[in-house]
Amino acid sequence: MSLKTVPRQLWDFRRGMATVRVLCQLGQDHGLPLADVLRHTGLSQAQTEDPRGQIDAQQEIQLIRNLVNLLPQHPTLGLEAGCRYHVTTYGLWGYAVMASPTLGMGISMASRMLNQTFSLTTNEVEQVGDQIMVTYHSDHLPAEVSQFIMDRDRAAVVTLQREILGRPLAYRAILMRRPEPAPEVVAAYTELFGVRPLFKQAQDRSLFAAALMHEPLPQADPHTAALCEQMCKRLVDERGARTGVAAQVRDRLMRTPGHIPDMEEISAEMGMTSRTLRRHLTAEGASFRALLEEVRSTLAEELMTRATLTHSEIAERLGYADVTTFIEAFRRWRGVPPSEFRKAQGVERPGAGGPVRRRFIPR
Repeated sequence: MSLKTVPRQLWDFRRGMATVRVLCQLGQDHGLPLADVLRHTGLSQAQTEDPRGQIDAQQEIQLIRNLVNLLPQHPTLGLEAGCRYHVTTYGLWGYAVMASPTLGMGISMASRMLNQTFSLTTNEVEQVGDQIMVTYHSDHLPAEVSQFIMDRDRAAVVTLQREILGRPLAYRAILMRRPEPAPEVVAAYTELFGVRPLFKQAQDRSLFAAALMHEPLPQADPHTAALCEQMCKRLVDERGARTGVAAQVRDRLMRTPGHIPDMEEISAEMGMTSRTLRRHLTAEGASFRALLEEVRSTLAEELMTRATLTHSEIAERLGYADVTTFIEAFRRWRGVPPSEFRKAQGVERPGAGGPVRRRFIPR
């Protein structure tokens, strides 16, 4: 029975230019002209050198498609690519993972900040009994590039684990959906993972002992990890800007903080049924519940730092049935109860005496 599940993350996010530089260098090392590697991506050489540049996931997929089509004689190209993604490649995210106290806390941080990586597969991490299962999903990817991407992403994870632990992670088993490939490819997999993979399996999955999640990381530094995570969160928020129908729904939820409309009300305002609205959101990788949580979290922080409202009044304005439910939700969002958050922000809770920042909030 699964004891803990990290929900599957979205993959179609904007990503840093570092992944382009890694893949371009891979192609050039195999003799490809840069113009051929970048063909149909809409990227120029100058853009690839911009340290603050970003690309869409589809641009990266096109670049990978170019590599796969131009280098069909290299069946281990994805593994070679993944081994080029080092801690330093990921920037702040990589340092935040490395500075985490334990492997488990590093994996947890990595999951929360997935869109600071270059992953195109999605994954789930579960503890089942005394082992951890990491399941990789690739069905959303074009068939002609899915094996390269699966190999790239799994090799990148192994490379990162090796660098933050200072040694290889001891895998119990490596499962692959693909048919057994040529012996030289099997040998490459075995060398990378430390165990021979099992092929024709139901899932692409890695298994290792759950006890390793408590393994202290050699370069752990809680202050550095916290600082990096805060900076990563700002980048996550920037890259997570909503578009399309999801943006319209979030904007509507934010418009009247004294009254949080439900899905039926919003869909009626948008001239569609709630079922149609749900379908549009699903197509964009969003959900009404997730958008509502996002808006409530943002408004709760705003109300507690800028308004003279009690926790009960804030809970009412955010549409909670009672203050206890709101407090539990806030603890989930911020890791501390509302009273501790207000204290850390230098804001006295209403009725406690002392100055309070004021702002009119409509009911």
